[in-house]
Amino acid sequence: MTRAFLTRTIAKIRNLRRSQSSDAELEREIALHVAMLEEEYERRGISPEEAHRAARQALGGVEQAKQAHRDQRGILCLEQTRQDLRHACRTFARNPGFTLVAVATLAAGIGVNTTLFTAYDAVALKPLPIADPERVVRLERWFTHGWIGDMQYGFSWPEYLYCREHQDTFSDMVATSWPVRVLAQLPGDQAGAQLKALQGQMVSGNYFRSFGVEAGLGRTFGPDEDRAPGGDPVVVLSYSFWQHAFHGDPRTVGSVIRINGTAYSILGVAPQEFTGTALLPQVPDFWAPASMQSQLIPGQDWLHQPADYRFQILGRLRPEIGLKRAEAETAALIRQFSATYITREPTRTVTLQHTAFFGNTDDPRFEAGVAGLMLIVAMVLFAACANVANMLLARGAVRQREISLRLALGASRARVIRLLITESILLSLVGGVTGLALSVVAGKLLRVGVAQMLTAQLGGSFAFSLNLNPDVRVLAYALAISVIAGSAFGLSPALQFTKPELATSLRDESTSFGYLPWRSHLRSLLICGQVAVSMLLLTCSGLLVRGLMQSQSADPGFDTRQIFLLLGDYGDNAATSVARFQRMVRGLEEVPEVASIAYGRGPMMGTWTPPILVKKNGAVEGAERGRTLASYASQNFLRTLGIPLLRGRDFTEQESATGAHVAVISEAAARLFWPGEDPLGRHFQLDLHFTGKLTDFEVVGVAKDVRFTNLTRIDPAHVYLAPDPTTTYPILLNVGANQQAALAALWKAVSRLDGNLLPDLSLWNAETMLVHPQRTLARVMAMFAAGLALLAVSLAGVGIYGVMTYVVSQRTKEIGIQMALGARSGDVLRSVALSGLKPVAAGMIIGLGCGAAASALLHSTLASPDTSDFLYGVRFYDPWTFAGISSFLVAVSLLASLVPAVRAVRVDPMVALRYE
Repeated sequence: MTRAFLTRTIAKIRNLRRSQSSDAELEREIALHVAMLEEEYERRGISPEEAHRAARQALGGVEQAKQAHRDQRGILCLEQTRQDLRHACRTFARNPGFTLVAVATLAAGIGVNTTLFTAYDAVALKPLPIADPERVVRLERWFTHGWIGDMQYGFSWPEYLYCREHQDTFSDMVATSWPVRVLAQLPGDQAGAQLKALQGQMVSGNYFRSFGVEAGLGRTFGPDEDRAPGGDPVVVLSYSFWQHAFHGDPRTVGSVIRINGTAYSILGVAPQEFTGTALLPQVPDFWAPASMQSQLIPGQDWLHQPADYRFQILGRLRPEIGLKRAEAETAALIRQFSATYITREPTRTVTLQHTAFFGNTDDPRFEAGVAGLMLIVAMVLFAACANVANMLLARGAVRQREISLRLALGASRARVIRLLITESILLSLVGGVTGLALSVVAGKLLRVGVAQMLTAQLGGSFAFSLNLNPDVRVLAYALAISVIAGSAFGLSPALQFTKPELATSLRDESTSFGYLPWRSHLRSLLICGQVAVSMLLLTCSGLLVRGLMQSQSADPGFDTRQIFLLLGDYGDNAATSVARFQRMVRGLEEVPEVASIAYGRGPMMGTWTPPILVKKNGAVEGAERGRTLASYASQNFLRTLGIPLLRGRDFTEQESATGAHVAVISEAAARLFWPGEDPLGRHFQLDLHFTGKLTDFEVVGVAKDVRFTNLTRIDPAHVYLAPDPTTTYPILLNVGANQQAALAALWKAVSRLDGNLLPDLSLWNAETMLVHPQRTLARVMAMFAAGLALLAVSLAGVGIYGVMTYVVSQRTKEIGIQMALGARSGDVLRSVALSGLKPVAAGMIIGLGCGAAASALLHSTLASPDTSDFLYGVRFYDPWTFAGISSFLVAVSLLASLVPAVRAVRVDPMVALRYE
């Protein structure tokens, strides 16, 4: 039975390819059969006319017989779908204007959604460019006290060795450091030439082999390069660096590059598609074996410090091992090893994360942000679908007689609905293909824009590796939303136009005022939805644009242009690193070109919000608990930044050196903690390490409020603490007006004090590296929101115009009668325009309410002191924004409504009376 069924199915599929020839054969066979029946009836003495009629009656209807035969020889649903597609193509070809507008509308909505999903796919879903990436995972540790961030991916080299030697769930394990900054002299550079700053990674010797990466030129590391320190220093270059620095010269392999004063042989060049395994999509300039760490970074020992988390660990799961089992074993191994040394922050557990171009993409906050963005751009697609649905309603009114005749001639309602849905989905698929093409172009532009921004921020040698080319997931997503959109905007018109009200429908075209009420209500509902979405997006974009305007004039409260931060890695030994740090600070204090120097937490370099207990009247009873922004600040810290001290005093040299439990607080903190009272001499307690252990501090001074934590808002409460003498900090330098001379003297002093530190030091200008990125972020957010809002408004304007054009055409005879009876043009114009603005007004009210709710929700997050205010202080009920966008949308709606109305009142009344 099964074989016979398969044979019949294959035969039916083959028949689909030769349906025309089969129909011709069927036509001939039926004609021959009818002729034979007619001859039989004529021999019985029946007249030719009666014989002709009797033969057809005996056959049961020629067309019915043909259809029954077609049903038997083919697959009915496929045959009907093909017929529907051919009919849809012919219909759209006869209406090119409608087709182009509908496709363009859908392409805009689908293109925006696909572009955002492409970015998400590149960031979180695409695997690393390695062999069998689905089996490769990255180890992520979870700390007891909840510390989160990139530090969760840090492990020590001894931890890596212990796990690699004792595990049995991975076929191989790999270690790779974070990018390290080095100074290098390239082959061919003259002696004494300025050294070039490069970014490199130290990796285990099995790095390339485990990932199945073969060298594009030369070779990668072998077993000899993974031995104990003392081997010949070697490196493998990245393809982008080889092209940039060596212009793709194949003779590069075998040459020598000097890194931090040591000669390294260039073994080979990685293939172009391999961009590394970093947590960020940045391609390092080179890779070096971890065994070369002492040569690459002199004076430090990363390979023997169990609590020095300098490496990431990746592993390739064995085919028979599940993720949960591997997680349990890995966590047990890390806990076992952690018991052999003391660390400030114990590890609670270890999880395994599938590799992606960015870390922490499974963080609920990241996922919530992506979901919010997808919801926003989905609103644009809704506006596009509403637009096309309105167009289909107008077009369906013209086709009402055709649909009614189909139903009257025996077609089932389901069959006609399927025809209309097929047309809608075909239209949406064409729009989806166009939108995908637009998304590819937008992805390339986005990649170039982001790369240029990062290059300008981080240096000209920055290599950006994010792959925004569409893959199978992007294609499937574009197909899915195209089909869903086609079904969404096509289903309601299809259901409405196939209602079994044939008499009314057949009279509809010949009746002057014969448009159905449901059609008007549905159009109004769609317009209302479009306007509501446009109003919501306009509200959000208007607030962000207002925030952008505020951001460009936002004053941090100190002169960031003259402030530089000197950041460095002083070593992994606590005592030695602090001694080198203090020696560097004392030496730089003697540089006359530097106006002022201090050290502590850098401005706008992250947040620290320890729990605080504010004492009332010196007693713990009745104390208030909460969170506050906090940072460490040495003597002269406030003076170096230019933050005025309003009351009390600054830290003394002795307090800075010993980490005394005294504090300077901001004005806002004084008002919040002790309103209307003198804060000097007051006490509060902080949980510095989030362990529940409180440390008591005395207030010795009050500083002016500034935007220290981020540019978006003045710190709601900030306490400056004397620095911990066992920790190193960024060094803050106020270089004064003559920056060039000061920086030259600074680097000369650093070389004299500790030349080995030069490769590990970075000098950041506070304006360029800290303030400017926040202004840029505000600009990008405002541009993105404004682009979506303008797109939604454009779609709404086109939708209102299309609906009003159709409504006016339906009311042309009515308008003619009114004009013939003496109605004034202005009254008619006002009546038509106001009728079109009713759903617009309803949509604006809904959109304004949703926009105000979204703004209020955003402002509610500011209760946390470390939250950024993307609106830069603009109120959630900002009247200028709401009034401006309301006026703009009203103007667009009026223009879209009045144009067809003006055209109608200009028609001669006699012509209008004859209009049908």
